[in-house]
Amino acid sequence: MRELTEKVPPPPDDSIEVYVELEEEALYFLDAVIEGYDGIANVRREYREVEGDKEFRILTSPGCLDQTLEVIRDLRRFIFVGKITVEEVK
Repeated sequence: MRELTEKVPPPPDDSIEVYVELEEEALYFLDAVIEGYDGIANVRREYREVEGDKEFRILTSPGCLDQTLEVIRDLRRFIFVGKITVEEVK
């Protein structure tokens, strides 16, 4: 697994990390859609590799987690969205 870069400032303590398996080209579409939902999440260009697949990092708050996941799942109609993993920020 590739470690996330140390140059990125740490997220707020109450953030939740959502990792989404995507093709890199689809990340820009996901980012544009998420931006349309007034601050529910922050799509990062950082990713980790799990069994050869790229899982991109998205930061969201606990109050926006359900809406963020709903938006991501709905995008399956337009782009490949694989595994979605939710993790507490450590």
